[in-house]
Amino acid sequence: MSGDVMPAHIEDLNDWQVESWPSTPEGEARQADEVERHYRTLLSHPGVEAMTYWGLSDRGMWLNAPGGLLRADGSRKPAFDRLRELVKGEWWLSPATLRTDAEGRVRFGGFLGDYRIEAADGGGVAEVTLDAPGTADVSAVLSGR
Repeated sequence: MSGDVMPAHIEDLNDWQVESWPSTPEGEARQADEVERHYRTLLSHPGVEAMTYWGLSDRGMWLNAPGGLLRADGSRKPAFDRLRELVKGEWWLSPATLRTDAEGRVRFGGFLGDYRIEAADGGGVAEVTLDAPGTADVSAVLSGR
């Protein structure tokens, strides 16, 4: 939430029905910190396969809550920028050029998931899945041997 927190005397979220629940500067700062902490926790756990954020915008959000990454007018909140910095900055894996060792192997590490490795000389393609922390070895598949 990027607005005031729900009053402590409310026990059921459905009992907090308000016409307006505005975002506040303090709430937006808190939301950005919580979004970063939440996504870092999710990404660090090997059991997590996907992440979903419900409600991109505050417009139409459940209970009129300011829970979106965008304000109702479509402008970005600090949480949007923080999440973008993580995904497109810190966590983004750009294509990389690697060299094989003397035995034709290449080692690489990355986030858990699927990777496509292509030999620059047209020698082959390897589809590799990292399903445990560590690195992967890709060898004869690329050289055709």
